[in-house]
Amino acid sequence: MKVFLDTNIVLDLLLQRPGYEESAKILELQEQGKIRTCVSVLTMVNAAYIYRKSVGATLAVVNLRYLSAFLEVLPMDNDMLQKAISMEGPDFEDLFQAVCASTNGCDVIITRNTKDFKGLNAQTATEFLSSYKG
Repeated sequence: MKVFLDTNIVLDLLLQRPGYEESAKILELQEQGKIRTCVSVLTMVNAAYIYRKSVGATLAVVNLRYLSAFLEVLPMDNDMLQKAISMEGPDFEDLFQAVCASTNGCDVIITRNTKDFKGLNAQTATEFLSSYKG
């Protein structure tokens, strides 16, 4: 199973925001070889920008380097951008993320804001863990 992590999930993990434990359990499934976890290159850029403000450049680089080696970082290209531009939705970044996940064959998007991914298999970390039958 290929699981796409939205930016808010990655930030939960990095900043250990409330509820991050559920997201950490998803990474445990990755470590056990039960799922493949993916993020977009956009997720890594946005997470780096926000995370760096909180912990400083040195720690941010170390942790983001580890995370980018652990997760599958999916590319984004102009075709994906054009497809996202042609779609309607409340959040352009989420549309772009959804196109990236779909194009790369991800089975589910894990996010805190499932409402922005209508029509897709988007779940919170808690929902995913309770329905996972690996």
